This record gives sequence, structure tokens and C-alpha cells, in this order.
Amino acid sequence: MEKSDHNKKVLVAMSGGVDSAVAALLLKEQGYDVIGANMRFWEYDASCDTGEKKRHTSCCSPEDLKDAERVARSIGIPFYAIKMEQDFKKKVIQPFIQAYTMAQTPNPCVLCNTEIKFGIFYEKAKSLGFDYVATGHYARRVKVHNRYAIAPAKDKAKDQSYYLYGLNQEALSQTLFPLADITKEDVRKIANKNQLPVAKKPESQEICFIPENNYRVFLQKQGVKFQPGFIRDIEGRILAKHDGKENFTIGQRRGLKIALGKKLYVIDILQNGDVIVGEKKDLDVRRFILKEPVFQALPPSKCKGEAFIQIRYNSPAVRCVYQYNGSEFHVKLLEFAGAVTSGQAGVIYNENGILLAGGTIQRI
Repeated sequence: MEKSDHNKKVLVAMSGGVDSAVAALLLKEQGYDVIGANMRFWEYDASCDTGEKKRHTSCCSPEDLKDAERVARSIGIPFYAIKMEQDFKKKVIQPFIQAYTMAQTPNPCVLCNTEIKFGIFYEKAKSLGFDYVATGHYARRVKVHNRYAIAPAKDKAKDQSYYLYGLNQEALSQTLFPLADITKEDVRKIANKNQLPVAKKPESQEICFIPENNYRVFLQKQGVKFQPGFIRDIEGRILAKHDGKENFTIGQRRGLKIALGKKLYVIDILQNGDVIVGEKKDLDVRRFILKEPVFQALPPSKCKGEAFIQIRYNSPAVRCVYQYNGSEFHVKLLEFAGAVTSGQAGVIYNENGILLAGGTIQRI
């Protein structure tokens, strides 16, 4: 990695969207030897469709593959499609299904980045002799005390650092984020100026393998048997019956169909199928564990300190104290953070927004 970056080989993950298209273009303009690749995650068939509008709000469709190929031709780079359906099923879809059956709310985008894009895809690139992989994420790579870490992108509204806590040191050292210093508005302008075919393409808004944007329908299609139970208040009183704990997530307010004259939220989901509801103040969980931690700026050794933690994408980071005991983080929130949810990512940052470490939340 000591030689000049000029002519270094970069494999760019091209989803068919405008962000990865501009990422590939910028790298080519900077002198890299760029090759584009579209990862085929999901056998997208007619059962996934609910109409033309829906088809263009998700990724991984045949149209996205065609768009990625058209962009590659437009900017003059080689392009390949990589079949990764089995890897994706094993590493993302199966854990996604399992989490809901265990009364957790998973984050498949974190799993996809950790296990697929910066896991298997990165390993494929390395085995083929590429110097770097690159994506259209809005994130920045920095080096702190000889350790690589993710830091916020210029466009704070689009920053995706939360989803990238799972990158290990090796993958980070060989990853480029060309959009780190530009905004989404800049990306659109660059795409329009260079007449990229996806310049006006809408953003994907859904989980790529759930184009209906309805995980419940997806789980049912996958043969998951929903576990019925009772809806109880925090005192244990039965308020209603429900058809399946998989229909609920922590913090959910809509769809409870219980009239008590006050707003109710899902406070907890039990393994026996019961769903506990309460008022908003009852969501104030201050202590939890981060399982399977990944370390970035923070060295992987026993430690404790005060920092900031983000428990959901698009939720603000809040102050916390943490202690790592050699296997997991014990976290105490110093302010209200909203719905602490098992299965979601908990990501620890320093005061400058540099990613220290992250893991999977487990309520205690």
C-alpha cells in the first residue's frame, strides 16, 4: 500500500443507484483503475412486485442491474455481475428471520455491510488482486493512533457511519469512500453534468429483499409461524390477544388497537409471545449489553470510559458510559435515548463522531 495510488485497482460495488455511480466516476477521474461490480443478492421475481412505483423504491431488481451496467458503459469501465444469493441468504436473510422469532428486531443493512460488502465481496476483490474496494456510502475513513475508523461524512443528513461499525481493520485499510467530502446535492449535480443514466433515479427506501416494505409479509412468505400471545400492561394485566409477537417492535405505537385513553407503546416482547405495553416514559431503559463487538478507533482490550452511543439509524447519539470486560460491552445511558431494542446495532462514538466500537444490543 506504499506505492502511489495512481493506477491502483479498485473494485466498486455498483448498486444501480446514483451514489455508487458517482463514486465510480470520481475514482476514475482520480486515476484509479476502476472496475464495477453488481452484487446479486436476491432472486427478484414477480412475487416481489406490487407495481411499477414499488419496483423503483427498492434495490436488487433486474432494473438495478441494468442501470449499473449502463452507468459502467457510460463512464467507460469494465463491469461484472457477481452472484451472491446463497451467501446473502446464509449471512443476512436467515439471521433476519431468526431474530424476529427470538423477539428481536434485526438490522439487515448492518449485517449486509459487515458480512457481504466488506466481508465476502472484499475477500473476492483481494483474491483477484484488487488494491481497494469502494462503495457509494456517505462515510469517511480516518486513522487514529494507528487504527482505522469510520468518521462522519460531510453530508450529515446522509451520513451512514452507523451501518459501518462492523468493518474490521483489514477491510477498513483497503476501502475507499469517494463521497466522504460531498453532499447528496453535489452527487446529483455531478451525475447530471456527466449525463449518467441514473442522474434522476429515486433513492431506494426499503430493505432490498423486502420490496413491499412489509417485513411481516416477507416472514410469512418464508414460512415463519407467528407466535400468538397476550398484550399486557407493565403490571401484567391482560389487555388483549394478538396473532403473533413477530408483528411488533419495541417502541411501536400504531396498530395496537387498545383504547385506554392514553398513548401506549410496545415496551418489551417476551419469548413466550406476550407483548408488554406502557407509556412513553416506560421506554426509558438505561442499561444494556453490546454483544459480538467490533473495534475501530478503540483498541480491543478491557476498558471503560464515557462517550456517545447511537442505538438506531437516524436517532441522535446520546451520552453514555461503557465498560468492556473482554467479551462484551456493558453500557449505561446518561440520558433518554428512546426505544432500546434487542437486535439493533449500538454504535459508540467519541466527541468528534469517530467510531470507537459497536455491537448488537441485548436488553438486560
